[in-house]
Amino acid sequence: MAKKPAYEFKNLTPIQQNCLTLIESLGIYELRALARIFGDNSPTVLKRDDHIVIVMNKIISGEDLKPIPLRQGRPYKELSNIEGILAELSQITGKDYTLKTNQQRSATFQQKAVTFRQIEQDVYSQKLYPIEVRGVICEKSEKDFFFTNLDNGKSVLVKKDLDPRIKLHDYITGTAVLMNNNGEYILEEIKSLNYQNYASYKELSNPYTDALPSQTLEIAGKNVLLGSRYLLNTGKLLEKENEIKNLNKTLRENKIVSIAIIPNVMYEDTISIQNLGFNNTFMLKYDERPFAAYEAMLNLINHVESLQKQGLKVAIFMEDPTTIANSIDFAFKNNTKALMGHTEAAVDTIKRVVLLAKAGDENKHTTLFTTLDAADMFDQMYVSSVYKVSKKIEL
Repeated sequence: MAKKPAYEFKNLTPIQQNCLTLIESLGIYELRALARIFGDNSPTVLKRDDHIVIVMNKIISGEDLKPIPLRQGRPYKELSNIEGILAELSQITGKDYTLKTNQQRSATFQQKAVTFRQIEQDVYSQKLYPIEVRGVICEKSEKDFFFTNLDNGKSVLVKKDLDPRIKLHDYITGTAVLMNNNGEYILEEIKSLNYQNYASYKELSNPYTDALPSQTLEIAGKNVLLGSRYLLNTGKLLEKENEIKNLNKTLRENKIVSIAIIPNVMYEDTISIQNLGFNNTFMLKYDERPFAAYEAMLNLINHVESLQKQGLKVAIFMEDPTTIANSIDFAFKNNTKALMGHTEAAVDTIKRVVLLAKAGDENKHTTLFTTLDAADMFDQMYVSSVYKVSKKIEL
């Protein structure tokens, strides 16, 4: 029997109840870190329930957070995912609980807090409501992975003992089934790993060794230097639908994995984008929260870097980097836009994608294709970090 908590909150609103559910799912170290941010002066002394009371009382009262005071002694170590937890609380409440700039907010990726309820064997054993899922593997705990299903944005649990070949940042497709009465899903069957058939999948370790681009591929009647950066003469990939389909066909024939990231996707364009022929597409919906755009970009970067360690040939298509940067700006809205009109996090993220384009030994290469729209030329970051380091190509 579960131990009854030492606290009781009455007449909670649905929003406050959602906050409590999230907070109760956290581990003790996360609770200590969270309680400190919410005003606890002795987080290592109090018990679990005390931490929950401190945080919930602050949320219920609607008080703003005060900067964490500096004090002598051992430096405070911030947990890697604390910013993600704060972002989730901010999303639930509509109140900004994210760390302020004067608290040395990090511009690095902070994974959101992903929680799952327990597996209910009577539900799981029935293998109910199977769905096709796909996504990039992320770390959850010592025993579990998870990924965000790229088709509906829902988190899917992956048990690490499902297959030891599954590694962090792999791209996985398969079938998931309902695992409890809370509508949460667990991966049941794997169909492919890193664009290879699961039955014949072999782990590869053949990392890029820096080399100058030398291999070319004929695209639209022109020789494209693989491992370089190119600007496509279109603002949207769908505007060149037939050309993009033909380009992806050429890439497949040359065993090059094509990955696209497309922001501002409207519902009516979803099927058309899926039919463009990319091996993998990160679609950021028009009404997607800004933090999701940042997560998608970092998942893309981590995934491509993982593919490069395996020696795979890759082509990246990034549509409308200016809109992506603007979304990241909002996710980091407490940071100043002091770098080329954007936050440091936004510029750093776009530059990391640009730097993925490179060549390696033994004809390995990653090529970047970015869209070009006249409006982008008014954005200093786009001009400096994308336009000036790329070559134009007419499709």
